[in-house]
Amino acid sequence: MVSTKFLGIGISMLFIGLLAIAAYMLKIVPNGNIYTLGAGISAIGVIFMGFGILALASKALTPQSGIQNADSAAFSIGLIRCMLAISIADDYLDDNEVKQIAKIYKHLTNSEISEETIRDTAAEMQQYGIDIEQELKNVAPSLDNSLKEKLIKASLFILMADGDMDEDEFIMLDDIRLGIGMSLKQLDRIQKEFMKDQKVKILEEENKDNIKE
Repeated sequence: MVSTKFLGIGISMLFIGLLAIAAYMLKIVPNGNIYTLGAGISAIGVIFMGFGILALASKALTPQSGIQNADSAAFSIGLIRCMLAISIADDYLDDNEVKQIAKIYKHLTNSEISEETIRDTAAEMQQYGIDIEQELKNVAPSLDNSLKEKLIKASLFILMADGDMDEDEFIMLDDIRLGIGMSLKQLDRIQKEFMKDQKVKILEEENKDNIKE
């Protein structure tokens, strides 16, 4: 299982890191690099543990029908991490972004996710750093092409949410592309289809408004 695998790796790394820190603090190993290495390993371990916990939570919230359970858990993890990576690329997460993330998550997974969970996950990602490319490489083998496209489209929704798409957000989108093993050509196609769909929806909304008037 993806969740238990991440938890196991995280706990092991955290334990090893703490042992290294303790060895330095107790002057068993006087080399300061041991402390730095231990702190780094511990931080990575915490990230893996967080990933594992999130996987367990996602699995519990995911419906039994539709996507296979393991794939659904991996998709749910990748989805929330992708949307947050884009949202906090500018080191800020506003209320509108939180609401958009919850809305898109529910639409794509048929499951609820609380705003508190979104904010807590964002805080963890900001505290320990974001390596969305590597995170997605860990779950990508469990995702088919349609799920990978949904991750990109969800990320594009978040990019457009505040109407201010900066360079850091586009860099994060490219990291997401690399993480799921998607080519630039595939990304370009998805972006064009996405923008076309958005224009159609805008025109439909304008027509509805004109009819009401």
